[in-house]
Amino acid sequence: MDSSPNEACATCARYLISIPPTYDEKTEKPIHNNSNRRLDCCGRVICGDCIAENSRFAAYCPFCQISLHPTSLPQGLRDPPAYTPESASKPNKLSTPLHSDDELPSYTPNATPVPSEKQEQPTEDTLHFLNHAHETLPGLALAYSVPLSVLRKANNLHSDHLLQARRSIVIPGEYYKGGSLSPRPVEGEEEERRKGVIRRWMVGCKVSE
Repeated sequence: MDSSPNEACATCARYLISIPPTYDEKTEKPIHNNSNRRLDCCGRVICGDCIAENSRFAAYCPFCQISLHPTSLPQGLRDPPAYTPESASKPNKLSTPLHSDDELPSYTPNATPVPSEKQEQPTEDTLHFLNHAHETLPGLALAYSVPLSVLRKANNLHSDHLLQARRSIVIPGEYYKGGSLSPRPVEGEEEERRKGVIRRWMVGCKVSE
């Protein structure tokens, strides 16, 4: 293989002319004086000493990464492309002006619904005057189709026997929308007023009976 006097080995960087030949101990003949290899892919030269130390250099270019024999690596490998940051290759979305189709929709506050004047007004509660001789709390709940627990809560009755201390009870309007089954005092309004006057006098005079 012809080589220039100033040509150096591509791997060990020694001048080829300055590399002494290696002799066989038995025959005393040069072993690889003429085994320098010129690479066909790039024209570089690898000296025989480097090939003897690494037999792969006999069929492989470490610079072009090309092998003359089949290997596990793909044939014809080249240097990887230069690295370019992603920010340089892709346009910045923040700096890109918005098109008319990409513009954000204008802010519109949620319209507060205007209450309709025709909204149904809550039904007023119904007043029922009690007849303690015949009426009980479960019976009244059944008569007005009101749950017993709702009737107790509306009148603040924790127990049914407390009904005896009441002259009237309230029927919740959300459960009953009809008229009262007992709209007036059982003993009459005059008797009710008379008892009211007596009760106020007893309270004022602190008389129990």
